[in-house]
Amino acid sequence: MPEFFRRGGLAAKAGTRWEIPVAVLAICLSASTFVQAEQSDDSPLLQIHSQHAFNAIFGLPGAAARPVQSREWQLSLEHSNQFIGSMAGNEQLRLDGETSELTFRHRQRLMSCWQGELLVPFIQHSGGLFDRAIDDWHQFFGLPDANRSNVPFDELTYSYVGESGQQVQVDVPESGLGDIQLSVQRSLGCQATADSTASEAIVRVGIKLPTGSLSELRGSGKPDAYVDIQSPIWSLGERWRGGMSAGLLAVGQSSRLAPQRSVVGFGALGIQYILQHRYRLLLQVDWHTPFYDSALAELSDATVVMSGGVRYLMRGNQSFEFSIAEDIAVDTAPDIVARLAWVFRPSR
Repeated sequence: MPEFFRRGGLAAKAGTRWEIPVAVLAICLSASTFVQAEQSDDSPLLQIHSQHAFNAIFGLPGAAARPVQSREWQLSLEHSNQFIGSMAGNEQLRLDGETSELTFRHRQRLMSCWQGELLVPFIQHSGGLFDRAIDDWHQFFGLPDANRSNVPFDELTYSYVGESGQQVQVDVPESGLGDIQLSVQRSLGCQATADSTASEAIVRVGIKLPTGSLSELRGSGKPDAYVDIQSPIWSLGERWRGGMSAGLLAVGQSSRLAPQRSVVGFGALGIQYILQHRYRLLLQVDWHTPFYDSALAELSDATVVMSGGVRYLMRGNQSFEFSIAEDIAVDTAPDIVARLAWVFRPSR
């Protein structure tokens, strides 16, 4: 049996994975002063995606952003390192590579209580550069590495073989347009003559269009639709804020993959610490139910991811955000995901 698939897959990395996100929060909580934030739409939730290649093709949305006064432009780069594999009978999954996703988002105020959003992703799969660094990290801290050091570094193999012989495989670098998403959200309890505020819940509906290629794992080849609701921002004293969201995704079915579930539940729970006037620390847990009915745990188990990040509120209605995520439910998401985001909100 190939080394990659030994010991029932790479789930030999058993246990929870929380050390990096918690460290991001803990290191920065030592000294702080509080001054009221300038940006009223400063959200306690991150929009990190953090999905392995065969889950990321579906239209699972990030957390809805808080309402803006006019419009918002966002450019983000998310990079993941993936090392996952398993086999059961004739069914096999192997994920060894790195994926970058450059995403352009535009949000527009439609009416006092309504917002619209366009999301356009560009995706690249490659062998990457960070396998050795991640293996050294595991070795230095004595963390399980699922025999990562026994497999050549910086190679690309994203492949799935089903029980009936259906197959999707990417083993050369690929890049291009992913699946475009469109959504509309409304602030609940908002009056038509007033601006929405952080004290209101948000309901959102959206659709993912099949503009990406399934053969290159840039999309599922089918449309998806979703609905979710986000809580108001909770104030937990002067420095702490919190929020949560939950929703359902209707999944378009593809015969080239493992049998998919028709509905997937998802959600997030996040907290924000106001470190000082312009700095925010964030910690978040994202989850979703499985996309697939499969004998492989990597496809059929629920996904749970923990993220930690820092947000800097810049002058000129801009903000910059950096976050890192790790899989808590091991092997249901990439080993590590890093995200950078720049946001610009014109005043009018």
